[in-house]
Amino acid sequence: MAKQMLIYDNAVPISSERHRDISVESGNDWSFAKELNSVPMLAAEFAPAAGQHVIVFAGEGDQVFPVIILGARPGLNAHIGEDGAWLTDYVPAFLRRYPFVFSSNANDDDSKLTLCIDMSFPGVNTDGRGERLFDSQGQRTEYLNRMLTFSNGFQAQFERTRALTKRLMELELLEESRAEF
Repeated sequence: MAKQMLIYDNAVPISSERHRDISVESGNDWSFAKELNSVPMLAAEFAPAAGQHVIVFAGEGDQVFPVIILGARPGLNAHIGEDGAWLTDYVPAFLRRYPFVFSSNANDDDSKLTLCIDMSFPGVNTDGRGERLFDSQGQRTEYLNRMLTFSNGFQAQFERTRALTKRLMELELLEESRAEF
């Protein structure tokens, strides 16, 4: 899979056969997002994020969606320190779900989603560091179940946010403007 969805370089469907020995070591290194000056924002995140972040609706036509501004210059996330640490209290859900993402097959109904993992994430390993995806019998671990639940919740909130944005557009409550620094 080519570079897509902002931070995902090599997102592949998770399977017990192919990923039986895979572990994910995550932590407080957000370096994977250091070049993102904005990311999609869910409506459910508005209240917890608004005290520290700027939220705008970006895009054109039916592609308008709320985003959180993370930096004033392209390619620079001002919320990540030199050591990869996140510098504010609130981390957007779009980044918290990484390296996991849902994908739909272009040939299938969009309602069929498959959980994928970005194999290019530095924390993905076969050394047993971090949390395993599957146990020795090939069953999902509690960690993978939590990530699946989080991704399901994210997807549901994404659809609600899309519906909210569509309604705001229909009611002509969003006004085009441009900011320059």
